[in-house]
Amino acid sequence: MKFIFFIFFVFFSNLIFANEEDNNEVEVINLYESKSLDQMVLENLNEEEVIDEEVENSNETVEISTNEVEVKQIDTLKLNFIQKNELKILNSYLNNLKKINTQTLQKEIIEVLENLQLNLELQKDREIFFLVINYLQSIGQINKSFELIESHDLSNDKNFSFYTQVKLNYLLSTFQLNEVCNFNEELNANLKLDFFFLEKLDIFCLILNDNQSEAYLLNSILIESEINSDIYFQNLLSLISNSSDQISINNEIKNTEINKELIFLYSAMTRIAELPFSHEFYELDKKNLSIPIILNQSSPIDLRIKAANESFLENLITVDSLAALYMSADFNSDQLNNAQETVESLSDNKELSMAFLYQLVNIQIFPNDRLNILIQFWDFAKENNLEEIAYKLSNNMLTSIEADSENIIHGPQIASAYIYNNNFESAVNWIELYENAKEVDSKSIYARVLLDLYSSNDLNSFINSINLTLNKYTYSEDNDNAELLYVLKTVMNLNINSNSKISLDKIFDDRTMPSIFLLNEIDSSILNKDNEKFLFYSLISLNDKEWKDIHPEHLRLILHGYLEYKDGVLFRNLILEVFRNFKFIL
Repeated sequence: MKFIFFIFFVFFSNLIFANEEDNNEVEVINLYESKSLDQMVLENLNEEEVIDEEVENSNETVEISTNEVEVKQIDTLKLNFIQKNELKILNSYLNNLKKINTQTLQKEIIEVLENLQLNLELQKDREIFFLVINYLQSIGQINKSFELIESHDLSNDKNFSFYTQVKLNYLLSTFQLNEVCNFNEELNANLKLDFFFLEKLDIFCLILNDNQSEAYLLNSILIESEINSDIYFQNLLSLISNSSDQISINNEIKNTEINKELIFLYSAMTRIAELPFSHEFYELDKKNLSIPIILNQSSPIDLRIKAANESFLENLITVDSLAALYMSADFNSDQLNNAQETVESLSDNKELSMAFLYQLVNIQIFPNDRLNILIQFWDFAKENNLEEIAYKLSNNMLTSIEADSENIIHGPQIASAYIYNNNFESAVNWIELYENAKEVDSKSIYARVLLDLYSSNDLNSFINSINLTLNKYTYSEDNDNAELLYVLKTVMNLNINSNSKISLDKIFDDRTMPSIFLLNEIDSSILNKDNEKFLFYSLISLNDKEWKDIHPEHLRLILHGYLEYKDGVLFRNLILEVFRNFKFIL
């Protein structure tokens, strides 16, 4: 009967992704009371879509009078870089954009592709649409692929089977089992997908509807039809239909090769079977599988937290959902009472360490004890590139920190936490308290750089603020970031000290440069203010590279381009990314 319960639950749950960038309040919610984690993780996207529709509708009457003029201007003033390229070339571009390590630019290319004005009555536009959908789901944005597919009638498209599979996979990944089974029933019986996907889905849906006899009949036909039997599917089917010994099947599943094309079906079956996901399963498609793993309570809590951390940084889940998951990690009283020993025992597991320290902060009664653990939590997070998560999770604790002589020493870190939570006034107060009590040093400089990045209203005020902040910064002759300072000075025309002396100890640079032809295209796109061309070529030159690993001359060209790109709308976030990646003045 557990299958009926699951279906009843799924039928009445509104399962959608959350995508919320600013979450100022952290409310710790028991995962097993009130809202389920499914609801917390998946419910807010629907609200966001409703808001978007309301805004769109409210602007419709204003826009309708200007739309025709704007469309003509777009057509006459700008040839679309994507649409004017040959399909083969565009496909090559997209294949070289699958390992973008900058979150800001990854988000930008997704937004550009989402908002392409395509006429699917035209064959070339249909082919471009296919390439876009394939690219988005290949980089872990299956939700975006689904949204685009849903916005068009593709029933007569030659790639309908591909779009069908993407839609089915999205519904399976978000555990919308009622929707996926209903959609499956509506499909043409002649439609075929590779690896007997639809046949296996039929069997799965029959089991969910407690129609085991028909499911067994279809499965026997499936076994006869498959040349290479899908052992993984058969083992999962045996578990969810209670037709075999669970312990032996569990062992067999662990040693069975997984068909990557069916991982979303497997993920839904795994959850129904109340089986844990493994770290190896997660690595098959980390971004697209993050939500199924977060929602699977049978999976190891450190794996769920790992998936949640990455999903939060991708803006897929809210800070409330993340806090609830952190609080769900099970630590006993002995572990909490012997914190130092526990921290040492968890040293090889950063996810459990983060959860333990977060819980430890929350149980402290006295403010000074809470702050000491909070600093430890922040330091650990910073060492593991999780400081944004730690600061956001700490928001509701900040007001309890008193500005006394003992706490002022932590002023820059407290200020940084306030900055990440958009409380700039409190951040300034803590920075000034620190600098008055101590002095201007690298810690307060970094806090002010963060403040400049987050609080400046426009690009000019940001550059002016950065100029004033970095003007106070002094560095040693052997500072590894001397090149970065030099690049920033030339790009933003800053009035700061920078070391440009030739060092005969470093005549050649091992960091590679893009080809002269690619550099020439990047340079010309900047001069011609061709934003889309610059975006594509710059990203191709950055593919699979960290900021600190690219040649300074290449970095200077890229930053100069993004200073011009859309009037510098991305520039501040890119500078923050560069600072983080270089571990600049930390």
